[in-house]
Amino acid sequence: MKTSLKKMNGKNGWIVFLFVVLIGIELQAQEEHKKSFLGVGLNGGVTVGDFEDSYSNNVGVDLIYLYKLSNRFYIGGSTGFANYFGHTLSLDGFGEVALDDLQFIPVAASLRVSPVKNLMGGVDVGYAFGLNDGNDGGFYASPRITYLIDEKWPVFAGYRLIGFEDENLGAVQFGIGFIF
Repeated sequence: MKTSLKKMNGKNGWIVFLFVVLIGIELQAQEEHKKSFLGVGLNGGVTVGDFEDSYSNNVGVDLIYLYKLSNRFYIGGSTGFANYFGHTLSLDGFGEVALDDLQFIPVAASLRVSPVKNLMGGVDVGYAFGLNDGNDGGFYASPRITYLIDEKWPVFAGYRLIGFEDENLGAVQFGIGFIF
């Protein structure tokens, strides 16, 4: 995990800089043309895959910015915070070991497609930066389906994947958001 983070260090500043510049430009465009939106969401889920025995539930906050290319296509970026709750494991001959929570800040490019009114499908792809000691983060992907209850309140279901060198941290996610 540490080698992948070292490779990203030189690019981290550029990624964050470009993300902030794009948000600034598009927020101005949002006011002028109403072709974009900013949303915030709360999510929770169940850990699955390689880490399901070590980490149980997870919660997070998402921040997304999308620019409307057409009536059906949106592009943008997303970030947020994700916390995976550690289990207490019973190890034969060693007693119990409480695992620390795993925490991440994902930074991703976002694509959404809206085949019909009030329904969107899409994916966020990028890198999840680990916040804990020894947690270097990894590749991030989050496909999801979103239903707009109305123009301000989306609900979604999806999958969140953080890929490490040999293992994947996966989670089935559900959430609700608010669009500004």
